[in-house]
Amino acid sequence: MFLLQAPITNPVIKGLTGKLPKDAPGILATFIAGLIGLLLVIGTLWAFFQFIIGAFNWISSSGDKGKLESAQQRILQAVIGLIVVFAAWAIFIVLLRFLGVTGAGAGGQIQLKLPTLF
Repeated sequence: MFLLQAPITNPVIKGLTGKLPKDAPGILATFIAGLIGLLLVIGTLWAFFQFIIGAFNWISSSGDKGKLESAQQRILQAVIGLIVVFAAWAIFIVLLRFLGVTGAGAGGQIQLKLPTLF
């Protein structure tokens, strides 16, 4: 007894044409992995931008102790932000390895293998 499943159709997203509902977990995994990667890049660029602003404030503080401390705090927070972003990236990679998610292969699909107890 085989059930025929209708393919996924969406007139807005052209890449889903012809995909079956059984392909949905792979599509979702690809989307989430891409979204997390985008957020990591944005976080890195934001921390780098804050570091540059802090360095500029340090240079332009002209000996004012309050401005100097503010610039030092901004630089310190930017470095902590970079550490957090890279730690999140490392946790993301470890989580992907634990779940058995492999990179997009020739078919462009991510294969998700959940761990089993036995």
